[in-house]
Amino acid sequence: MTQERTLSRNYRRGAERSLKSSQTNKKTWLWLVVVLVLFIGISYALSSGQPEDYPSFVSESPAPSGSKAFYTYLKNKEHSPKRWDNYPELLPDDEKNHLLLMIEPFFVPNSEQMKEYINFMESGNTIILFNTNPDGLFDLKVDPVMPIERETTNVRTSSGQNHEAFVPSHVRLSEEDKDEILLEDDQGVIALKRSFGEGELVVANSPYWLTNENITEEAHVELLFFLFETDTAYNTIYFDEFIHGSGHAPSVTTLYPKWLLTLALQLLLLTLFWLWYQGKRFGPLRQPREATIRFSNEKTSALAAWYQRGRRYQDSIVIQADYLKLLLQERWSIPYQKGWQECNEMMIQKGSQLTRENIYSFTNGLTNLLNKESINKQEYLSWSKKIDKFKREVEQE
Repeated sequence: MTQERTLSRNYRRGAERSLKSSQTNKKTWLWLVVVLVLFIGISYALSSGQPEDYPSFVSESPAPSGSKAFYTYLKNKEHSPKRWDNYPELLPDDEKNHLLLMIEPFFVPNSEQMKEYINFMESGNTIILFNTNPDGLFDLKVDPVMPIERETTNVRTSSGQNHEAFVPSHVRLSEEDKDEILLEDDQGVIALKRSFGEGELVVANSPYWLTNENITEEAHVELLFFLFETDTAYNTIYFDEFIHGSGHAPSVTTLYPKWLLTLALQLLLLTLFWLWYQGKRFGPLRQPREATIRFSNEKTSALAAWYQRGRRYQDSIVIQADYLKLLLQERWSIPYQKGWQECNEMMIQKGSQLTRENIYSFTNGLTNLLNKESINKQEYLSWSKKIDKFKREVEQE
């Protein structure tokens, strides 16, 4: 009866421990899920609550420095504007009367790309370039000027009209004989027109007129309409976003929405937590220390490692030679006190399989080696093998 009670008590305690362990695991999982859900919610709220950072002069940017207002205005006027994100060699050159609007390029296109832009104009199309300093683009040249102290300047059109405008550029355009001056002020040319084959290039040094925060200021709208005036209607108006970096390889943040990236990050963290909770380990398999090291040899292994790390090759050779001396005294009765060269004849008389020449070479070389202050690793390895080979010969006799 006592034995049965003991077994029953042990079984009950085991069941209680198992139940407590199960409840603890459930609580751990519950708290882990709660923390992750809170983390996901906070991250999503922070990412969605912050305004998106748009680059300046981009046609899809509603920020003050963007140009979405002008793009939307043209769209409402049934001008069918489009954003051009491809390389310039893909621009349509089989039709005429297309307009490409380039607003403050972020980089200077290479020579091949510039040739494609010129071919686009020579085919009967138009490019309007707004650039604060267009020096070098389409062989344009500029003249530096003194900065304007006041906020606005009086801009004169080629038709004789005067308008107040904001012109922060520190350069003015240098015109050629065949160029048509469109806008100018007291310091020089602000905008001009140049022919390229059947098409033309219109250049202005005031891209800020097109930004959302400045387009309705002063007389910027009137000046923009004056630059866009033409006798023929454009088939399509392209906003060149390639010059703003859209034609380059897109990043992950531009390919996928932020909420999807946030969710993917949380799922990754959840997976890592789950693997950690399951006891998974990453990396090479390692055997337990007891499976590879015998406790009786641990001190010897540690001592050998210490000699190797300290490069104490000479000390190790002395110890090996001393052990060989003790072995010669034990097996061949050669006195330990005798020098190596004094032992030559006695080792020969013991009937060793080593020849006289090998014994003399071994003892002479070992004597010279022990007299050195230090030896290198190559000498150490070579003589360790020789001593070990000689030791086996002595042990076999």
